[in-house]
Amino acid sequence: MIVVGELRAWKDLQQRCGHPEPIVCSEETAYLQLWIQQVSQQQDPALMAVHGGMLADRMAWVFVAGYQAALRRTFPDQALPRWAALAVSEDRRNDPPLPGVDYQLNDGEFVISGHKTWVAAVNSVEHLVIKAGKGARALYFNLPRTTEGLEFSSRAASFLGEMSQGSAHLSAVRLPADAALDASEIPHFGVREALYIYLAFLGYAGQRWSNAVSSEDCLALILRLSRALAETVLPVAELKAIDTDVQKILLDISPAVGADNERWEKDQRLISMYSPGIQQRSS
Repeated sequence: MIVVGELRAWKDLQQRCGHPEPIVCSEETAYLQLWIQQVSQQQDPALMAVHGGMLADRMAWVFVAGYQAALRRTFPDQALPRWAALAVSEDRRNDPPLPGVDYQLNDGEFVISGHKTWVAAVNSVEHLVIKAGKGARALYFNLPRTTEGLEFSSRAASFLGEMSQGSAHLSAVRLPADAALDASEIPHFGVREALYIYLAFLGYAGQRWSNAVSSEDCLALILRLSRALAETVLPVAELKAIDTDVQKILLDISPAVGADNERWEKDQRLISMYSPGIQQRSS
């Protein structure tokens, strides 16, 4: 398996990823098929994120590319050949709110019911990794889309609007008593999600916007991020320095991208919104 850290030049990355060219994917299904054909077999999550970003023609797919890689890093023992989503968010708007997802253990099986209010790529995911319960009793389960008692609903969104977004609804979903996942990596998902999305963004910027930024500079940041993600304890000072450089790449490509993409004003927030949290980290 070739990992990102073994690459020395942008041309090496292009060769490893089959010389990808960003194809216009205005529909989620088009990028999904491209991802399945060219990205899904990547075994290194960092390379998966970068490769998916190199194929992206918009920020919605940059998000998907990084998000899918982060999920695979978080649940490495799960077979996820196609897209998956992690469902954690619950209703805070309605009065009374929709009940969150919880479980009971009855007669040797889990019975799971409730609602999750945000599912990424809701129309396309084949697996839903769902959090059930709260606090110390929280458990995570991997539900195939066709699971009996699992339904989805979608809604329009202005941020990353080409990506379908919606909710998941569980009604007495039954799973065997050994179905709970190893969730030991979940505490790291928040920051890792941001870093894998940065990797996808750098793949996107270096491949599509090399007229505005240096592809080799993007690769140098990709290598630094890959090394940071390989550490048992994330190196905070290095992450802050990387974030500063990633934000500069964002600024450098903005004039070119904004002239070509009416969604850019909102969607560029995908990269800038993570910066305050990274810069404020102490550990």
